[in-house]
Amino acid sequence: MGEYAEMMLDGTCCQCCGEFLHDGEDGDGCPQYCASCQPPEEKRLKRSEKVACPICKKLVKPVGLQQHINDVHEKEKTK
Repeated sequence: MGEYAEMMLDGTCCQCCGEFLHDGEDGDGCPQYCASCQPPEEKRLKRSEKVACPICKKLVKPVGLQQHINDVHEKEKTK
């Protein structure tokens, strides 16, 4: 991997445009955006937030909610 790509992945540079972050010092190890590339709040991936399943109220990640419903509750219907 190239040096510049590595800096984008470790948070030294913006993962979108490549602008230096933190005055060129090493990043915190996670890809980051600069202020001009920052996506709107509603488009950011929020890994820690979970939603309750409308059927069983189990907390699952929003991305996996439909899979949870298909895997758990569709099987219950066929029993």
